[in-house]
Amino acid sequence: MTDDSKAVANRKTRDEKKEAYLRVIYDRYTVQFRAAGNQDAPSVARKAHIAMDEVLERDRAKNPGSENVRCGKGCSHCCREAVEIWPHEAALLVGIARETGMALDTARLERQSRYTVDTWRQQPAADKACTFLGDDGACMVYESRPNACRKLLVVTDPALCDAEHRKPDSVGRWFSWEAELMESAALETFGTAVMPKALLAALNDKG
Repeated sequence: MTDDSKAVANRKTRDEKKEAYLRVIYDRYTVQFRAAGNQDAPSVARKAHIAMDEVLERDRAKNPGSENVRCGKGCSHCCREAVEIWPHEAALLVGIARETGMALDTARLERQSRYTVDTWRQQPAADKACTFLGDDGACMVYESRPNACRKLLVVTDPALCDAEHRKPDSVGRWFSWEAELMESAALETFGTAVMPKALLAALNDKG
């Protein structure tokens, strides 16, 4: 066996081991989410958010590149992009809005719900903002924000996050494999919808 063929074989072995390792993580979260299916929806979301924060904190502590994360209060370009969430998160967010007396702009949610992830940027600029984005550029439900928002951590200049002016692939992200797999397992288990559509469904849920 030549040196090149040995390198290819070794790389294939490493890739197979990594894929198997990641599959174990994904399957573990899938089992956990399936077991939680009949529990109170907001409670399931809260527990998943806590777990996500713990994974991100652990992985950031052992990953040198994570100190370059530039996300901060008032940096809100990503809050004008399409975000997919699962029904339990929608139920939690609607519950928080009701508890705090926060009025949701259902007319704008209806308009936003006509767009998909692929067509989101085609809507008027005034409608793109998340319904929970405050006038100060801060999230009004930060402690209960979806896991899709929690795991989105940018390491490049925040100005590059402006989708209207950035160049393709100019935004650099730091990410945790386990966080990504956790969210994928939740979406696969519970289902997914763009946030406005999920919120409207939760608002109309009589249960």
